Amino acid sequence: MPSMPGTALLKCLNLNQMHNELTLQRHQPDGHTGRYVQAVWFARAAQAGTRWLPCDGAQGILFVLKGELMLDGQKIAAPFHIQAPAKQSVELSYSAGAEFAGIRLFPARFKALREAVSPLLAPSGLSELAEQLRQTPKISTLEQWLEDFSALAPDPSYELQHTYQLINKLMQLNPLEDAYRTIPLCMRQLERQVKAQSELTPKYLARIYRIRNAQQQLRDNPLTNLAQLALACGFSDQAHLTREFKQILRITPGKYVRQLFA
Repeated sequence: MPSMPGTALLKCLNLNQMHNELTLQRHQPDGHTGRYVQAVWFARAAQAGTRWLPCDGAQGILFVLKGELMLDGQKIAAPFHIQAPAKQSVELSYSAGAEFAGIRLFPARFKALREAVSPLLAPSGLSELAEQLRQTPKISTLEQWLEDFSALAPDPSYELQHTYQLINKLMQLNPLEDAYRTIPLCMRQLERQVKAQSELTPKYLARIYRIRNAQQQLRDNPLTNLAQLALACGFSDQAHLTREFKQILRITPGKYVRQLFA
């Protein structure tokens, strides 16, 4: 399964990542489960803080285990919250001492999985997982859930295989028209499939991955010329780059660079 633009695909990242007040553990599955799940993760906050959840066009499930969580100022009710497909970056706020966890799927997976693995993704199954996480607040609890998930996750249908193939091409930054030509389904059929499964159009997904690539390039080289970055990443000009940053990432390139140096 290809990674998001600019993100190294580490098969198992089971280490503590310190972001001042936040400790994060993360595991990325491979094999059959890796077709559907980007990662599972567990976080513990020593202090109150905020983080931006990147826009990736996908859905996820957040588990509130201790303390309070808010998304864009709206409190998340325990024990779990199913996130809508990510069209923009979202601000996550957490209280001191909060413990929370998550399952992040790939785009266009949740609807197809909800029926196929209903014991796990039904409200009762998610509530049971939340209770297990409260009892054993460790990444290993989510890794065990992945084993159960793998036993139930189906092979995708013919149409879904090609839907995922198209999305993978877009994630790899292939131009949209080129991506369509590599898939043995007509463009209209693919558009309908992607929209039905992800609630987003292929064109919008392509925009997400293009701006995320630009963001990663800027993170790697904060002193890069923005006009040159825009052209290198497929934008018509710097103004186009700035508009996409603001609309999808909810920040300007200039402010993003200043945050990198903060």
